[in-house]
Amino acid sequence: MINKGLSDITENDLLSLINEGVSEGRNIDYKRDLPKGNDEGKKEFLADVSSFANTAGGDLIFGIEEEQGLPTNVIGIHVVDMDLEVRRLDSILASGISPRIKYEMRAIPLQSGNVVLMVRTQRSWLGPHRIVFKGHDKFYGRNSAGKYPLDVTELRTAFNLSGTVNERIRAFRTDRIIALMNNETPIPFTDTPKVILHLIPLV
Repeated sequence: MINKGLSDITENDLLSLINEGVSEGRNIDYKRDLPKGNDEGKKEFLADVSSFANTAGGDLIFGIEEEQGLPTNVIGIHVVDMDLEVRRLDSILASGISPRIKYEMRAIPLQSGNVVLMVRTQRSWLGPHRIVFKGHDKFYGRNSAGKYPLDVTELRTAFNLSGTVNERIRAFRTDRIIALMNNETPIPFTDTPKVILHLIPLV
Protein backbone atom coordinates (compact mmCIF):
# COMPACT_ATOMS: atom_id res chain seq x y z
CA MET A 1 0.00 0.00 0.00
CA ILE A 2 1.29 3.45 -0.86
CA ASN A 3 1.95 5.28 2.40
CA LYS A 4 -0.12 8.34 1.48
CA GLY A 5 -3.72 9.42 1.57
CA LEU A 6 -5.46 8.42 -1.65
CA SER A 7 -6.25 12.04 -2.53
CA ASP A 8 -2.54 12.97 -2.23
CA ILE A 9 -1.12 10.32 -4.57
CA THR A 10 0.38 11.63 -7.82
CA GLU A 11 2.02 10.19 -10.93
CA ASN A 12 5.42 10.57 -9.23
CA ASP A 13 4.28 8.27 -6.43
CA LEU A 14 3.29 5.68 -9.02
CA LEU A 15 6.63 5.98 -10.80
CA SER A 16 8.42 5.50 -7.48
CA LEU A 17 6.83 2.05 -7.25
CA ILE A 18 8.89 1.12 -10.29
CA ASN A 19 12.06 2.88 -9.15
CA GLU A 20 11.90 1.24 -5.73
CA GLY A 21 10.91 -2.17 -7.05
CA VAL A 22 7.74 -2.49 -4.97
CA SER A 23 6.43 -5.94 -5.85
CA GLU A 24 2.90 -7.25 -5.66
CA GLY A 25 1.99 -8.94 -2.44
CA ARG A 26 -0.07 -8.67 0.68
CA ASN A 27 -0.93 -4.96 0.36
CA ILE A 28 -0.63 -4.07 -3.32
CA ASP A 29 -1.70 -5.51 -6.68
CA TYR A 30 -1.08 -4.21 -10.22
CA LYS A 31 -3.39 -4.59 -13.20
CA ARG A 32 -2.76 -3.38 -16.74
CA ASP A 33 -6.45 -3.13 -17.68
CA LEU A 34 -9.73 -2.43 -15.95
CA PRO A 35 -11.96 -5.40 -15.05
CA LYS A 36 -13.75 -6.80 -18.07
CA GLY A 37 -17.53 -6.74 -18.19
CA ASN A 38 -17.88 -10.52 -18.45
CA ASP A 39 -18.46 -12.83 -15.50
CA GLU A 40 -14.81 -13.88 -15.20
CA GLY A 41 -13.66 -10.27 -15.10
CA LYS A 42 -16.16 -9.44 -12.37
CA LYS A 43 -15.21 -12.49 -10.28
CA GLU A 44 -11.53 -11.59 -10.52
CA PHE A 45 -12.23 -8.01 -9.43
CA LEU A 46 -14.38 -9.15 -6.50
CA ALA A 47 -11.74 -11.67 -5.42
CA ASP A 48 -8.99 -9.03 -5.49
CA VAL A 49 -10.91 -6.45 -3.46
CA SER A 50 -12.39 -8.89 -0.92
CA SER A 51 -8.96 -10.46 -0.34
CA PHE A 52 -7.65 -7.07 0.83
CA ALA A 53 -10.63 -6.56 3.13
CA ASN A 54 -10.18 -10.02 4.63
CA THR A 55 -6.48 -9.52 5.33
CA ALA A 56 -4.80 -6.18 6.01
CA GLY A 57 -6.22 -3.80 3.42
CA GLY A 58 -4.36 -2.58 0.36
CA ASP A 59 -4.23 -0.89 -3.03
CA LEU A 60 -5.51 -2.39 -6.27
CA ILE A 61 -3.96 -0.31 -9.07
CA PHE A 62 -5.22 -0.36 -12.67
CA GLY A 63 -3.00 1.04 -15.43
CA ILE A 64 0.38 -0.39 -14.43
CA GLU A 65 2.16 -3.11 -16.35
CA GLU A 66 4.02 -5.73 -14.31
CA GLU A 67 6.35 -8.61 -14.92
CA GLN A 68 6.59 -11.41 -12.37
CA GLY A 69 4.94 -9.15 -9.81
CA LEU A 70 7.24 -6.16 -10.32
CA PRO A 71 5.83 -2.94 -11.87
CA THR A 72 7.51 -2.09 -15.19
CA ASN A 73 5.53 0.75 -16.73
CA VAL A 74 2.85 3.25 -15.71
CA ILE A 75 0.81 3.28 -18.91
CA GLY A 76 -2.53 4.34 -17.50
CA ILE A 77 -5.89 3.64 -19.07
CA HIS A 78 -8.01 5.65 -21.47
CA VAL A 79 -11.68 5.86 -20.55
CA VAL A 80 -14.11 8.22 -22.25
CA ASP A 81 -16.36 8.53 -19.19
CA MET A 82 -14.48 7.72 -15.98
CA ASP A 83 -17.48 8.58 -13.78
CA LEU A 84 -19.49 5.93 -15.61
CA GLU A 85 -16.69 3.41 -15.17
CA VAL A 86 -16.45 4.13 -11.45
CA ARG A 87 -20.19 3.65 -11.09
CA ARG A 88 -19.89 0.31 -12.91
CA LEU A 89 -17.21 -0.90 -10.50
CA ASP A 90 -19.15 0.44 -7.50
CA SER A 91 -22.16 -1.56 -8.65
CA ILE A 92 -20.10 -4.75 -8.95
CA LEU A 93 -18.73 -4.34 -5.42
CA ALA A 94 -22.10 -3.41 -3.92
CA SER A 95 -23.85 -6.51 -5.22
CA GLY A 96 -20.98 -9.00 -5.28
CA ILE A 97 -19.50 -8.96 -1.76
CA SER A 98 -21.25 -9.81 1.50
CA PRO A 99 -21.15 -8.13 3.91
CA ARG A 100 -20.25 -4.91 2.13
CA ILE A 101 -16.76 -3.50 2.50
CA LYS A 102 -15.24 -0.08 2.95
CA TYR A 103 -13.15 1.22 0.07
CA GLU A 104 -12.19 4.37 -1.84
CA MET A 105 -11.71 4.80 -5.57
CA ARG A 106 -9.77 7.54 -7.37
CA ALA A 107 -8.55 8.25 -10.91
CA ILE A 108 -5.01 9.69 -10.87
CA PRO A 109 -4.21 11.80 -13.96
CA LEU A 110 -1.03 11.16 -15.93
CA GLN A 111 0.91 13.54 -18.17
CA SER A 112 0.04 11.31 -21.13
CA GLY A 113 -3.64 12.13 -20.71
CA ASN A 114 -4.49 8.67 -19.42
CA VAL A 115 -5.37 7.91 -15.81
CA VAL A 116 -4.46 5.27 -13.26
CA LEU A 117 -7.43 4.03 -11.27
CA MET A 118 -6.77 3.05 -7.67
CA VAL A 119 -9.12 1.09 -5.43
CA ARG A 120 -8.01 1.33 -1.80
CA THR A 121 -9.66 -1.21 0.47
CA GLN A 122 -9.62 -0.94 4.24
CA ARG A 123 -9.01 -3.92 6.48
CA SER A 124 -12.41 -5.03 7.71
CA TRP A 125 -13.41 -6.09 11.21
CA LEU A 126 -16.83 -7.25 10.03
CA GLY A 127 -15.55 -10.10 7.91
CA PRO A 128 -14.80 -12.47 6.58
CA HIS A 129 -16.30 -11.15 3.36
CA ARG A 130 -17.63 -13.58 0.78
CA ILE A 131 -18.07 -13.25 -2.96
CA VAL A 132 -21.75 -13.67 -3.83
CA PHE A 133 -21.78 -13.64 -7.60
CA LYS A 134 -23.44 -16.29 -9.76
CA GLY A 135 -22.54 -19.23 -7.58
CA HIS A 136 -18.94 -18.13 -6.97
CA ASP A 137 -19.29 -18.54 -3.19
CA LYS A 138 -15.73 -18.12 -1.96
CA PHE A 139 -13.68 -16.28 0.65
CA TYR A 140 -10.25 -14.90 -0.26
CA GLY A 141 -7.24 -13.74 1.71
CA ARG A 142 -3.82 -12.42 0.73
CA ASN A 143 -0.19 -13.22 1.44
CA SER A 144 3.12 -12.22 -0.13
CA ALA A 145 2.25 -14.26 -3.24
CA GLY A 146 -1.11 -12.55 -3.77
CA LYS A 147 -4.70 -13.67 -3.22
CA TYR A 148 -5.78 -17.21 -2.42
CA PRO A 149 -8.98 -18.98 -1.25
CA LEU A 150 -9.23 -19.22 2.53
CA ASP A 151 -9.28 -22.76 3.91
CA VAL A 152 -11.53 -24.03 6.70
CA THR A 153 -9.05 -23.26 9.48
CA GLU A 154 -8.49 -19.70 8.25
CA LEU A 155 -12.23 -19.14 7.91
CA ARG A 156 -12.83 -20.35 11.47
CA THR A 157 -10.13 -17.98 12.73
CA ALA A 158 -11.59 -15.06 10.76
CA PHE A 159 -15.12 -15.64 12.09
CA ASN A 160 -13.84 -15.97 15.65
CA LEU A 161 -11.77 -12.78 15.35
CA SER A 162 -14.76 -10.84 14.05
CA GLY A 163 -16.95 -12.04 16.92
CA THR A 164 -14.24 -11.34 19.51
CA VAL A 165 -13.71 -7.77 18.29
CA ASN A 166 -17.45 -7.03 18.32
CA GLU A 167 -17.84 -8.48 21.81
CA ARG A 168 -14.89 -6.47 23.14
CA ILE A 169 -16.31 -3.26 21.65
CA ARG A 170 -19.72 -3.90 23.21
CA ALA A 171 -18.11 -4.73 26.57
CA PHE A 172 -15.99 -1.58 26.47
CA ARG A 173 -19.05 0.56 25.64
CA THR A 174 -21.08 -0.97 28.45
CA ASP A 175 -18.26 -0.53 30.95
CA ARG A 176 -17.72 3.10 29.99
CA ILE A 177 -21.43 3.97 30.20
CA ILE A 178 -21.63 2.46 33.69
CA ALA A 179 -18.55 4.43 34.74
CA LEU A 180 -20.04 7.65 33.38
CA MET A 181 -23.36 7.00 35.13
CA ASN A 182 -21.40 6.55 38.39
CA ASN A 183 -19.53 9.82 37.76
CA GLU A 184 -16.20 8.02 37.50
CA THR A 185 -14.69 10.72 35.30
CA PRO A 186 -11.79 13.19 35.56
CA ILE A 187 -14.35 16.01 35.54
CA PRO A 188 -17.69 15.48 37.33
CA PHE A 189 -20.76 15.43 35.09
CA THR A 190 -23.78 17.59 35.78
CA ASP A 191 -27.14 15.89 36.10
CA THR A 192 -28.37 16.96 32.66
CA PRO A 193 -28.92 15.17 29.31
CA LYS A 194 -25.67 14.39 27.52
CA VAL A 195 -24.28 12.85 24.35
CA ILE A 196 -21.54 10.25 24.72
CA LEU A 197 -19.07 9.59 21.90
CA HIS A 198 -16.73 6.59 22.13
CA LEU A 199 -13.65 6.50 19.89
CA ILE A 200 -12.18 3.02 19.67
CA PRO A 201 -9.01 2.48 17.60
CA LEU A 202 -8.96 -0.86 15.79
CA VAL A 203 -5.32 -0.82 14.71
